[in-house]
Amino acid sequence: MTQTIKAHFDGKTLIPDEPVDLPVNRALTLTVESAISPADSITGVELARSAFAGLWKDRTDIGDTLEFVRNLRKDAETRR
Repeated sequence: MTQTIKAHFDGKTLIPDEPVDLPVNRALTLTVESAISPADSITGVELARSAFAGLWKDRTDIGDTLEFVRNLRKDAETRR
């Protein structure tokens, strides 16, 4: 049985955000995936105004930025 349960962590315990239909004392395996809440996200305009915009503008070693990023991704995917 697979069930997605939204919850939050209070620093000690995972607390479901809605009622959960499970038998009491049922053994479970939890996979925790952090959700991005609207409060944690920013708009494109905010991103453009942030320090991230133009972060690499003065780098002379990058050249073609698309190729540079592709190589970064390729390295990350094959890293052990």
